[in-house]
Amino acid sequence: MIARKCYYAFYLSFMLYSSEAFVIMPSTKTQNTQISALKLPDASDGDVSRRGFITTLITSAGTVVASTAASAASTQKFLVLGGTGMVGSQIVKQLQSMEGIDVVATSRDGRDGTLPLDFSTSLDVSGEVEKLAKGCTAVISTVGVIGTPLDKKVNSGSGLAAEAAKKAGVERFVYISVAPEVRKFGQGIDLFKEYMIGKQSSEDAIVSNFGNDSKNSYTLIEPTFIYGGDKFGINPPRVASGYGSIIESILASGPLRAATNIAPEGVIKIALEPPISADAVAKAAIASALRKTDSVLDTYDKIQQAAKTI
Repeated sequence: MIARKCYYAFYLSFMLYSSEAFVIMPSTKTQNTQISALKLPDASDGDVSRRGFITTLITSAGTVVASTAASAASTQKFLVLGGTGMVGSQIVKQLQSMEGIDVVATSRDGRDGTLPLDFSTSLDVSGEVEKLAKGCTAVISTVGVIGTPLDKKVNSGSGLAAEAAKKAGVERFVYISVAPEVRKFGQGIDLFKEYMIGKQSSEDAIVSNFGNDSKNSYTLIEPTFIYGGDKFGINPPRVASGYGSIIESILASGPLRAATNIAPEGVIKIALEPPISADAVAKAAIASALRKTDSVLDTYDKIQQAAKTI
């Protein structure tokens, strides 16, 4: 019995820890607007009057100004909290390849030219996030830890970030959380108690700040298990893409999906749920930031459907 409990605890820890990115990193994408050279009539041409030349010049200049203003207005700015983790790095990479989006992300230690922000040591998470979120249209948080003395503090940090983002004028907040069936199962295990409290605190704050009016909105992305990268790991838990994709294809097959739907609540039902790639979760997060999804993506199918919109 003790051995079985230890196995369940390790298995759940593996899923919880791999379901989010734990370090943060930004990257800023600079959009360059290229303006074509104006085709103006030659003032020395006898067929073109001085008045016609000036009129053409004014009209062309107006077109350039209008085009530049439209380009500036179409640019969105996203803040990614968790930009160097398994999912966060994918989010940043994909956003950087998209036109009309500027990206800022943070890291725990400011490495690789990122902006430092550590939820475990910062004395003013709200103040720091509010400054970073100024001018942003959306914030995506993938921050979290498990199995540490600071589980509650760090995992509730995204709630503080949501409050700060609201003050900064951000209209959209996206949070990588944990599947409801995993949360329910983990509530009975002391190792995950502080983790669950922190996660729930963040979700409550996000809903409170971004779910009460038509202008603001949120999405909670709640996977069971995320795989990605090219290496296996124990701390933090990692399953490489090659192996993870094989397991996903098996568990996503029709017969096993049907078995999952009728399986009793608990570790068996959780184990039968297909894992999902970090790439798919990243795409779902971006789709959510662009207002293409529902408020809660709490199943494998919902996350995959959202990912397909990117």
